[in-house]
Amino acid sequence: MSALIALVLACGCAGASKENPGGAPQPGGGSGGEKSAARVEEMSVRELVGQMFVISVGGTEPDYYIEKMIRERNIGGVLLFAHNMESEAQTRSLTGALQELSIQTEPSIPLLVAVDHEGGKVSKAPWVSRQPAPARVGARGDPAEAREIARQIGGELLRAGVNTDLAPVVDTGFGVAIGSRSYGEDPQLVARMGAAAVEGFESASVVSAAKHFPNHGPATADSHVDLPVVDHDLRTVRSYDLPPFEAAIGAGVPMVMVGHLVYPAIDPDRPASLSPKAVRMLREEVGFDGVVVTDDLAMAGVSGDAPPARAAVAAVEAGADLLLISSLPQEQADAYDAVVEAVETGEIAREQVEASVERVLEVKERYSLSEAR
Repeated sequence: MSALIALVLACGCAGASKENPGGAPQPGGGSGGEKSAARVEEMSVRELVGQMFVISVGGTEPDYYIEKMIRERNIGGVLLFAHNMESEAQTRSLTGALQELSIQTEPSIPLLVAVDHEGGKVSKAPWVSRQPAPARVGARGDPAEAREIARQIGGELLRAGVNTDLAPVVDTGFGVAIGSRSYGEDPQLVARMGAAAVEGFESASVVSAAKHFPNHGPATADSHVDLPVVDHDLRTVRSYDLPPFEAAIGAGVPMVMVGHLVYPAIDPDRPASLSPKAVRMLREEVGFDGVVVTDDLAMAGVSGDAPPARAAVAAVEAGADLLLISSLPQEQADAYDAVVEAVETGEIAREQVEASVERVLEVKERYSLSEAR
């Protein structure tokens, strides 16, 4: 393994110091925002749009397609599933090779390497120690346990070069798609546990994402196969659905995932992941200024039977900063091309895309990913 690969894989822990012995990211420190703003001004439309995409990988080794997406489209990250990860050593080799290629390709920006690893039934990385489902942790009611579990998961993921965990679930309730993935049915309990989990991931120097805004817990349909509707009035949204997200944001969560579900009280016409009104609520009412990431745009709940290109454009128009897409390779490329075309024709303002990419780069700076350069 080259020295460059080793540096990329170790960069998530580079923040340790006498003042910060755990190596946790330090929000608001340094001039990362200024650096990110300067970088985005120099990037082409194609380079900017690429940073907004996190896409799946075909197998356990880099293939022609993923290498092409890195070289020619400057993608912002990769999303790994169980079939990509046979062992810690194999995953470390895969992530190291992808990171090295991204660093060697202008504009030399490291990748977000993401997984879904929540504990319980959603535990994709086979080398990570088994942890109880969030529902069991929530039933015991000890935030310190949630914090320690997240810290341990994050640290073990990072050993293999996985720097982003799409967790914690801060949905309130045990609905169809959530079940034991939720900490419970009391929003204040979920808020305490979710905030503690965010702190645990922070202490491990791993990027986390609170999900699924505004709350998938009450849904009676699974957005993997259908489009759920949650008919809460605004008073219930504010008192029941939003408090765990507010707590996660207060704990410093760098990303919030918007879900594929309709809340008529927020927007009767669009799922939250494609809704400017939902993203505006997250930004202006809940007070989140970090990265807004979509749930997987390959899911039937948002794209139906259609390829994700149209949903990708709609998500960016709604205000999403980062798009997850795990569909077929050509469909991922088509979605990228559709967003590029929308920016080049003025349907989406370049300034909006610059702002999104600036937020993405700030996260990469905050978690020391850029030190791999």
